[in-house]
Amino acid sequence: MSVLLFVWELPQILLGLIIRLLFGGRLMRRVGRVRIISWRFSSGVSLGWYCFVPLNAPLTMINHEYGHTRQSFMLGPLYLVIIGLPSLIWAFLFHLGLFRKHGYFSFYTERWAERLGSDCIK
Repeated sequence: MSVLLFVWELPQILLGLIIRLLFGGRLMRRVGRVRIISWRFSSGVSLGWYCFVPLNAPLTMINHEYGHTRQSFMLGPLYLVIIGLPSLIWAFLFHLGLFRKHGYFSFYTERWAERLGSDCIK
């Protein structure tokens, strides 16, 4: 079963591994197959089995990013197209100041990750 899950999430797992090798980070903990890694950047990124969060990230942010890993598990190879790219574009536009009146979690990728990740990690 774990081999099938690995193949199912292979594109984002490989991308997560590449990012881990390029940018480093410290393993904070493992939750099942997911590695939660603190890194020097101020934003979070979730790619398959890799969940990158800022140093001293609040638990709410860690849970949110873990919600994205659950999306990856559900969507498999479609994750990067349905969640990853739209989420990246949304974050970029939001931090430029566009759509701030709507709130960050109003976008479908983020709202869904919030629901999936709420209280997963304590």
